[in-house]
Amino acid sequence: MYGFDARAEEKEMSEQSKKLEAIKRLRSLRNIGIVTAEKLYSIGIKTPEQIIKSDPERLYEKLKAKRGGKLDRCVLYQIRGAKLDEPWWKCKKTRVHHNPAFNDIQ
Repeated sequence: MYGFDARAEEKEMSEQSKKLEAIKRLRSLRNIGIVTAEKLYSIGIKTPEQIIKSDPERLYEKLKAKRGGKLDRCVLYQIRGAKLDEPWWKCKKTRVHHNPAFNDIQ
């Protein structure tokens, strides 16, 4: 009746719940606010561990590509700081060495 599909609505609510939980977990990292967490989620980053195991420069480049090639460099500093547990402004000149043994995002 009226095109209502309870299963589809339940699935959508479940997906939304998963997204909100992932964003909440990402926000537990230093420098990661809701906007940056949502951007990271949009490229498949759902856990703090994924950030910690990833190369911040690669994540930044993926985000930049997703946004049409334009993204404030401060986002890179935020990601570096999240990985190093440092304030973002201390990470402007820090190149984070990535351990290739970790599985990076594709």
